[in-house]
Amino acid sequence: MRVTLLALGVLLVYPFVDYWLRSAGVASEFLFRDYGAYDAAVERWIGGEPIYQRTEDGGFHGSYLYPPVVLFLFWPVATHLEFRTAAMVWMVVSVALLWVGLQVLVRALGYDLRWYERAGLLWLMAGFHPLLLGVKLGQTAAFQTGLLCLAGAATVTDRRSAWRGRASGVLTGLVGVVKPAYAPVGAHLLCSPRRLGAAVVTGLVALWVSIRGFGVETHLTYVDVLAWGVRKGSSARPPGLWLPPYYKPLSWVPGALAVRLAACLAIVALAVLAAPRARKHVFALGVAAFPLLTPTTYTYYLTALLPVFVLLLAAELESDGYPWAPVAALLCVSLHAYGLKFIVDTLPDLVPAFGALRPVFPALQPGLWGNLAFVALAAVRVAQHVDALEAVVPQRGLAEN
Repeated sequence: MRVTLLALGVLLVYPFVDYWLRSAGVASEFLFRDYGAYDAAVERWIGGEPIYQRTEDGGFHGSYLYPPVVLFLFWPVATHLEFRTAAMVWMVVSVALLWVGLQVLVRALGYDLRWYERAGLLWLMAGFHPLLLGVKLGQTAAFQTGLLCLAGAATVTDRRSAWRGRASGVLTGLVGVVKPAYAPVGAHLLCSPRRLGAAVVTGLVALWVSIRGFGVETHLTYVDVLAWGVRKGSSARPPGLWLPPYYKPLSWVPGALAVRLAACLAIVALAVLAAPRARKHVFALGVAAFPLLTPTTYTYYLTALLPVFVLLLAAELESDGYPWAPVAALLCVSLHAYGLKFIVDTLPDLVPAFGALRPVFPALQPGLWGNLAFVALAAVRVAQHVDALEAVVPQRGLAEN
């Protein structure tokens, strides 16, 4: 109960804290810098110029990094509205999709929200820093997470209708089309040929449309963008060079690529071997693993953990498990950015001896611990549905769903 009250307090108060931090020049304003890259790419596309721009060092930093077909997503607002208005419309639509998606997910789990609970949910969303940061940048995190909420709701209820299973696959496929870095969220597709087939068809249709609209050469350049992104993700920027989007969960770990691959293989094995009733936990496991395992990660990627929180909290409440665990994990994730700043900037000044821990600062990232908690809880619950592991995984809190 104390953890829940603390988490609610943080989420309720943070919009006011952010206002104060912005007035003090600590927190960033709503400048929509990342949306500017999308807007500029649309302008280049319409003007017949290459949509991908290399920097002097041969990279693509600060420019458009999404698949070519995603420009159709930004085109309606970028071509008809001024920059700031277009960015605001894009973010309002994205946050609205997430707000509705969370309500649909909650309803799929068997809970109905009253009107004031729906309004309160919107305020709590505003107090979740990774989401708020993504809005300030004009990012796609809210839009992607909204799609994931709808996909999760369709996954939870897919036994009621074959179309719901296909809808889950289509929505998950769209998430991957917009940003391939979200690939781990597709773990649940391995549990259902219907869902997997729908996701594959969605990807193939998007690829066909993209090639028809932008040509083969543009897509070859996009392959270079992906390769550059993987190389960029292999570098570990030290936490002392803090910025609000800073989140380096594994880049500082020796053999980070091998660790990611091993974790991905373990998740694939769990997803394939788990019983169908584990689909809710498999979905949560894949989504929770995304910000932990993708090569280049940012704080706003942690927005994707909102549906994971809803799914795991509902499951723990239903099964007399550990509902405080997802709440504590969400609290760590919400406090990640400025919690890390407090660790790397403030504490060494207040307690000089704390500076001796600087080499292990990457391991003290609050978001990392919250992210790991979500992955661990979901993995344990999935393992409880794998026959070969039933004898070694504790059965307390097993949800039959």
